[in-house]
Amino acid sequence: MNIQTSPTRIFYEALQSAFDHFNAELFKSELPNCLITLRSASRVYGYYHADRFVSPGGDQIDEIGLHPGFFTLRSIESVLSTLVHEMIHHWQEYFGTPTPTNAHNQEWANKMESLGLMPSGTGLPGGKKTGRSVSHHIIPDGVFLASCRKLVESGFVIPWLDRHLPAEPESQVVVAQALRDAGVEYEASPPPVARLPEEIEGKAAVYRPTPKKAPTREKLTCPQCANKAWVSPDTKIICGVCNVAMEGSVSS
Repeated sequence: MNIQTSPTRIFYEALQSAFDHFNAELFKSELPNCLITLRSASRVYGYYHADRFVSPGGDQIDEIGLHPGFFTLRSIESVLSTLVHEMIHHWQEYFGTPTPTNAHNQEWANKMESLGLMPSGTGLPGGKKTGRSVSHHIIPDGVFLASCRKLVESGFVIPWLDRHLPAEPESQVVVAQALRDAGVEYEASPPPVARLPEEIEGKAAVYRPTPKKAPTREKLTCPQCANKAWVSPDTKIICGVCNVAMEGSVSS
């Protein structure tokens, strides 16, 4: 295969071009390079990790990790908003004051809002803007969306889509409707999963997440002495010490 048509090269050049675009438009090209990776081990949209990688010569570089499964499930605007979310963490590492125990502090939240992304613990209007776990939603008249549209109109696309979905497509429909109900409306591209055929060459175009297994055991705790026991679901037992019924919570 010609190196110029390598799928790996094409995929990562697309991600790098998006980083360069937003770096120029939103950060005055001040952000240093970082390593963009694709990781699908968790169900978060993305993350930032300072000094994550090191070269054989001892040079360190920061990482922006993105979950490719959500490229398939979410609109291109939403996917790119995650990239910028993580770029703001990158900005804070070099030009702000990150808080070691709180990745989403007030400085980070202010920068997010100034660039057209509203921080929210729920991803919806009114959510908590700071804390350990904070998402965001796109501000319809913010600078991010205007910049994003310019990039998309230039022909930007994500050239490959993960067929293994990290969540049901309906979950993203619910989020989109909740945003509209809350008054957050803007024209967005349809998620790629909505445009894919049901089958490709006789196989499913995408694979939905495996349904969770039914609980296999239940932890019971004595309300008096706190002794514990693990039993099959719906089993009732008496604490041998206190002679009272033990109470439980299901675990898998």
